[in-house]
Amino acid sequence: MHDKKHLLDTSSASPCSSSSHRIFAPLNTPLYRRCQTLSVLVWFLMPWFCLYLTIHFFVFVSWYVTGVFLVYLTWMVMFRTYPKEGGHRQQWLRRLFWWKWFAGYFPIRLHKTCDLPSDRSYVFGYHPHGIISLGGFGNFATEATGFENLFPGINLRFLVLNSNFQIPFYELFLTMMGICDASKESCNYILQQGKGNSIMLAIGGSKESLDARPSSECLLTLKNRKGFVKIALVNGASLVPVFSFGENDLFKQIANPRGSKLRSLQVMLQKKMGYALPLFYGRGIFQYRFGLLPNRHPIDTYVGEPIEVPRLVPEQITSEIIDKYHMKYMNALMRLFDTYKAHHGNPNASLVFVDAPNV
Repeated sequence: MHDKKHLLDTSSASPCSSSSHRIFAPLNTPLYRRCQTLSVLVWFLMPWFCLYLTIHFFVFVSWYVTGVFLVYLTWMVMFRTYPKEGGHRQQWLRRLFWWKWFAGYFPIRLHKTCDLPSDRSYVFGYHPHGIISLGGFGNFATEATGFENLFPGINLRFLVLNSNFQIPFYELFLTMMGICDASKESCNYILQQGKGNSIMLAIGGSKESLDARPSSECLLTLKNRKGFVKIALVNGASLVPVFSFGENDLFKQIANPRGSKLRSLQVMLQKKMGYALPLFYGRGIFQYRFGLLPNRHPIDTYVGEPIEVPRLVPEQITSEIIDKYHMKYMNALMRLFDTYKAHHGNPNASLVFVDAPNV
């Protein structure tokens, strides 16, 4: 568990502290900071590079290479099952020093508030979603912040939208990082593999990203999100709230208040495509005013206390039982937020649970 001095030190860090009055990155930027920026840049470019490889293998190579690639695509579409069956996590890849640079860019820090026994499974809820859940990736899809040491025996899978697994080659990278599909089938499969096997869900989903912006008021799309509670009840998995201070401070977003024309358009597109399109911006590679890289801002992630949940057969699970444990979860998340918010520079910050808006 991180000591109190470490917790208090986080409040002294400020977003882009070295660049708050600069437009361009200085020429004497230390090498380690350049490596940090490079690691984040490569992470952001990875899906686009994989899309480029896909086009390249279709158009610019010999027929036999294209033939092998078509076999891979056929297998991916028709026979691949691992995104919903726990994936192929490779700890050597998750432990690479490269991810230390990635976590150090912000920096990302993981805080343990209590022990989590490995004699059971857990459904972790990650909040807030932010624009891209960078804190979720850094903490739970890599070992850069020491999850395996803080929580020994917990075999965790970080779950994301299935659309991420539709990109050739990128889907191989995701599964090796221990990332899986966020479908109900995937959740149940992982939790049924035995003690310690657990899942991490960004419960607000992509809809919550439309509310992700720097603010003392954090809006969480949680009031009508109860499917994760039912999954926990079916599998007897304890619920664990997780909150990341700073996740919403990495990007700015064009104003899109609920009820506005822009927000209505974004919600409509989200329903049609399956993922949201927030209009956000951060910083560039060599300048700090505009770009698609996240701003340097600390992300401090707190893993809360578990809520024990009974194992019930589906016929025993009523809406009243779901509502009971859903309320317990929201109360536990609120306590976690209120306990640590003062450590991160805003003792008057508030957490607001909202419904997902409809068009």
